[in-house]
Formats: sequence, structure tokens, C-alpha cells
Amino acid sequence: MIRKIAIGSGIALIIIAVMIIGNILFPVNQAAIEIAAEPIFAVESFVVTNAFFTSLILSIIILVIAFFIGRNLKEKPGGVQNIVEFLIESLDGLVSSLAPKKWVSTFFPILATIFIYLLFANWFSLLTPLLGSFGLVHPAEKGGIPVEKIIFITGSPDSLSHAEGEGKSDEVESHEAEGSQKVVLVPLFRAPSSDLNLTLGLALVTMVLVQMFGLWEHGLGYLGHFIRVKSFFTKGFWMGLIDFLVGLIELVSEMFKIISFSFRLFGNIFAGEVVLIVIMSLVSLLLVLVFFGLEIFVGLIQAFVFFILSLVFFSIATQPHEEEH
Repeated sequence: MIRKIAIGSGIALIIIAVMIIGNILFPVNQAAIEIAAEPIFAVESFVVTNAFFTSLILSIIILVIAFFIGRNLKEKPGGVQNIVEFLIESLDGLVSSLAPKKWVSTFFPILATIFIYLLFANWFSLLTPLLGSFGLVHPAEKGGIPVEKIIFITGSPDSLSHAEGEGKSDEVESHEAEGSQKVVLVPLFRAPSSDLNLTLGLALVTMVLVQMFGLWEHGLGYLGHFIRVKSFFTKGFWMGLIDFLVGLIELVSEMFKIISFSFRLFGNIFAGEVVLIVIMSLVSLLLVLVFFGLEIFVGLIQAFVFFILSLVFFSIATQPHEEEH
């Protein structure tokens, strides 16, 4: 099994190396680095960004892979099935060791889905130097890429137009007059976890589930963990006041977990994308491979950190509370 995993890892590294060499031998203009995900089209009033579009595609890919692996399970697993079984068994072992026994079957599918999705989403950032050069082209008011350096798969420089009702600035007109119109490239694909909207949404869902599981296990008594008024009657006013303030601190900390969840994942993946884009034009192939290896490790670690923290929060919320004396 170890040998098969090693072979699979070797193939993945070869693919990455080929992609890097191709990008060096056939350089392309990279899209501008933007913190926010860029809109690529709209369905009526609903705007679809490149990160959301990529997220849908990755979700479909994961479902298709899971479907075909599930349809072709063997008693003596092959390479892919071996890796998948190793992953599932490892995640199941972690959940079983940390979560209350009665909650293992509830927590596992949720947490395994989060880990697998984030792994795909994080590792998609490795393709940013390549896929970041494919997208929609718009006229640039400031900066941008000379239109002569853009390779149009469909359309041409003549098809570029400004939004309806907007005139061209003097700068754009002067560029066009000189034959050097500048354009902005909006990538069609972007790693979903490099979009703060996705990481924030995932953090919100996780923390809402934490509170739901806590209420499910303890009933309304779970709220007593945050709103501590019982101590006023059992421990006196001053100790009751301290307990009450501690409860408020616990409540605030629950809210800040959403922020830490969101920005930790977003910051690491977005920074990795920026590093890969910049490093491709600055260093030799050997150093580029080092950074690719680093981003593979970071993507795995960030998915695992989100998984393990979610598991810990789920488990704490469903653990029996100590009786107050």
C-alpha cells in the first residue's frame, strides 16, 4: 500500500513539474492579483464569481469521483481505492477517538466532507499560475496588459467594449490611438478557499452546527454555558458576577472562532496563490518546485486544521457538563 501511495505521489509531482516547465517555456500573461473574487457573469441579479464557479466545478468533480469509486469497490483494493480507504479510515479513527461515541456517526460524514472538499479547493491553488491566464478580457482604465500580448481564443481586440453608458477615458483613447490599448484579464477559475466569502460561509455553517449539536445534546440547559445566572443564587453575588462575565467571554469567543476560522484558511491559501504567481517569474525551476511542494503541504495542513478544530468544537459542545456545586 505504501508503495502504491508513493507511486501516486510521484505521478502527481511529475504532472506538477510538466506544468511548471510548460509555463516557463511558454510564458503567458498572468491576471492581476485581486483580493476579492471577480464576477464573471450574472444570472439575473445573482452574480457568479470565478471562485464560486470553480467551487461548483470542484463539487461536481468530487461527486463524480466518489460515484465511480463507489461503483467499482473491490475486496482487494487497487491504487485509488487503497488511497481513499486509507483516507477514510484515518479520518474515522480521529473522529472515533475524540468525539462522544453516540455522536461519531453524526459527526463523521460532515467532517469528512469538509476535509475532502477543502483539500480539493486548497490544492486547486496550485493551478493558479496556469489557469490564471485564462479568462475574460475587459478594457482597462488604468494599468493593465497591452492588448498585443493577449492571445484570444474567441473574439478579438475589436470585440472589446465598455459597459453601456460609460464613455472611454482619455487615457484609454490615447492607448488605442497609439495601438497599445491596455486590458484587464479576469480569470475564469480561482481557488475557492482563496475567497473570503467561502471561508466565512464554511465557518458560519460549522459554528452554527456546533450550537445545534450542543442544544441537541443538552437542551436549553446548553445556553447556561454562556448566560450564567444560576451562580447568583448558589455562590453569592460577587462569585455569580464573575461567573456571568466568564459566560459572556465564552459567548464572545464563540463569535471570534468564526473570524479565526475564516481568515486563517483564506489568508494561507490566498498568500500561497500570490507567492506562486510572483515566484514563477523570479526564480529558477528548482526553487519553483520547492514552493509547489510547500503549497501542497500547506493545502493539506489547512484542510486538516479546519477538520480537527471542527471536530474538537463539536465534541466539546456535546460532552457532559460538569455539575456545579
